[in-house]
Amino acid sequence: MTLGDLPADGDLRLGPVQLPAGRRIVPWEGPPGQPAAWVTREPVPRPGPVWSALSALHAETGLIPVLLADDEPGYDFGFMLPCDPAGIDQVDPASLLASRWEDWMAVEREAARGPQGPPWPTPLTTRFLGLEPGPDGAPGLAGIVKAIMNVATDPAASAELSRLSALDRQNAGWPLAGDAPPADGTTDADDDAEVEWPPGCEPPGDHPFPGLAPSSDSRLSDAERDRALAGLPPAHVGLVPAARPADVLAVAGWTAFDDPSYPDGIRNAVWIGAMLRSWADRFGARLLRIGPGAEITLLVERPPRTADAAARVAAEHCAFCDECAGLGLRTVPTVARAILGAPTWTFWWD
Repeated sequence: MTLGDLPADGDLRLGPVQLPAGRRIVPWEGPPGQPAAWVTREPVPRPGPVWSALSALHAETGLIPVLLADDEPGYDFGFMLPCDPAGIDQVDPASLLASRWEDWMAVEREAARGPQGPPWPTPLTTRFLGLEPGPDGAPGLAGIVKAIMNVATDPAASAELSRLSALDRQNAGWPLAGDAPPADGTTDADDDAEVEWPPGCEPPGDHPFPGLAPSSDSRLSDAERDRALAGLPPAHVGLVPAARPADVLAVAGWTAFDDPSYPDGIRNAVWIGAMLRSWADRFGARLLRIGPGAEITLLVERPPRTADAAARVAAEHCAFCDECAGLGLRTVPTVARAILGAPTWTFWWD
């Protein structure tokens, strides 16, 4: 086996690391017969130290280790469509996050509006249900209930009714269903007292992205790193021929949520890889685990150690993904509290 070559199917020993039997994975839409990864057939009980030892061998093997959560049968961990990691160099992390931040702020502003004025007009819904206007020009409640009951047992009709109702609401300038604040008036901001938003970026508003957070030089202690790795659940161990951990998703063709998510049509594995490179340079962050589903976890050698530094990094996290820290968090202060001094960062996309 030469530098960067994937092992053959079967048992494997690399340096001091003995791995159980594994197999090569050929992506669904990659070059025919061209494997992109080697993965153990069964989960490894204590995968953290194994990942660490294999990472130390990268200069000798040309292979990047990554831990993989249990897979759905036939899914092959989302390794479906490899792309050239050279494209990562074309993505500017600051511009990427600024664009995604503005999209997020727009959603926050719309949600903050809440329901306003009388019920929105429903011409599409009314026409679909075949309703007749009442004396005041609007369909009567009894007629609406009866019409809805007539389609309730037809899944296709129910789906179309929901679609048209959402269009009526959107055309009238209302927030989409689910965007309004909770009825009790509580919001994530109620939990935001301990850690502040970066100055000038409190939602809702037209605030620009605060910029990339400065790098950190406060390293994890050996004990912190060992605890983080020792606490990982069993996982398959994967090997990918890549120059650096940030390139693994592109090389392996990881596709776990809809492409493209970035406005310019750049593949998800590419723009995510650009952020992973940036975090590797500033915080010593390396891809540690993929899955379950559209989730990735990084080991962070130099995490932020102050509340202000954590808030700046949390702003990047909130712009980067749909839910943070493996806890479904979605505001800068809550994410900042979760990542303050934390050895791992977790991201999830819908």
